[in-house]
Amino acid sequence: MGAIILRVQGTESTLAIEDVTIERIYAEARAVELEEFALLRNGEEIASPDDFIVENDDIFVILPADYEDAEINVNIENEPVNDPE
Repeated sequence: MGAIILRVQGTESTLAIEDVTIERIYAEARAVELEEFALLRNGEEIASPDDFIVENDDIFVILPADYEDAEINVNIENEPVNDPE
């Protein structure tokens, strides 16, 4: 069983791959009141839900849609992923 890291507004969760769907991403964004948001996978922005794929050890970050204007730095180098128990 593989796992990914999901970061949303300063919180981090380790999720099993099978629990990560585009619907889950939408729900996580809504939970922090983001109506519009950007999704990064391993530091690269996902342009469309059609481009959404999940692989073991991925790091997903949900950011406000205007994250580039806010100068948010996303550094995913040397990030270990642990399988959830």
